[in-house]
Amino acid sequence: METKLYSEAIRNHCPGLSLESVEVFGSGQNSDIVLVNSQTIFRFPKYAEGIRQLKREAAFLNRIAGRVPIEVPRPIYSSFASLEPGRAFIGYRKLSGKPLEAEVLMSDLDERGWRQLAGQLGGFLKALHEVETEEMNDGRSDDNLYSEWSELYDRIRTKLYRYMNPEARLWTDRHFTGYLGEKKNFEIRLAAVHGDFGTSNILYDSDKRRISGIIDFGSAGIGDPAVDCAALLASYGEQFLHFAAAVYPEIDGMMDRITFYRGTFALQEALFGLEHEDSEAFHSGLAGYRQDAGRS
Repeated sequence: METKLYSEAIRNHCPGLSLESVEVFGSGQNSDIVLVNSQTIFRFPKYAEGIRQLKREAAFLNRIAGRVPIEVPRPIYSSFASLEPGRAFIGYRKLSGKPLEAEVLMSDLDERGWRQLAGQLGGFLKALHEVETEEMNDGRSDDNLYSEWSELYDRIRTKLYRYMNPEARLWTDRHFTGYLGEKKNFEIRLAAVHGDFGTSNILYDSDKRRISGIIDFGSAGIGDPAVDCAALLASYGEQFLHFAAAVYPEIDGMMDRITFYRGTFALQEALFGLEHEDSEAFHSGLAGYRQDAGRS
């Protein structure tokens, strides 16, 4: 049923594209992923809000294309005439490579390889965070940033605390109140950010041993560049982030914020799962908070 629905939408809005094969080959938290003719990716949001988000994502990609040193999706096809899931989409050429899982770093690469990949990713983030954002401004400010993190803390307490052990709740209280209480954490320059810079969205060419692409800009927008650096830290560890800082030295001045953001990722995953009835995301994100081993 999904394949038929997606094929119909593509055929109606891309009449010049011959559909030799259509395959639903992936599904993320927000979108289904369709591969057409083994070479073109189409993304179909699952929710109405996801459609509005995808439209912003397409504009973001068009803005940064050619301004970053690693290949990113470049929308070729798009349809936003309908806010009905299954009919809105963007399409772009499939990028080569497979997700750079942390295990690849451990098993396939020596320190020199680590430095090369970290340098690539550090250079990408530096370039992305320096893209002029005036035309991309969505009204965010330092005050908005404070309100967003304060509101997230409220949602976590209201919705997740009932599932968390007392020690985990205490750790979360200290983590958020300590950060929110420091004015300097919100006196920052907002930048263009990826917003979900984890292993599944970083593509690796194992033959050339290089990063071949960055995908899934669904959370991209204007924000704190430390969020992307925190995702890099969470994915590959402190040593890798240190190597990235060799080409992006501003990372060193973001470490307090990077550490804070890293400590929120699992809770954000659990909250997303709870609010969107995604049981896998809920249990995965909350796993460490149900245990009594404590946090550091």
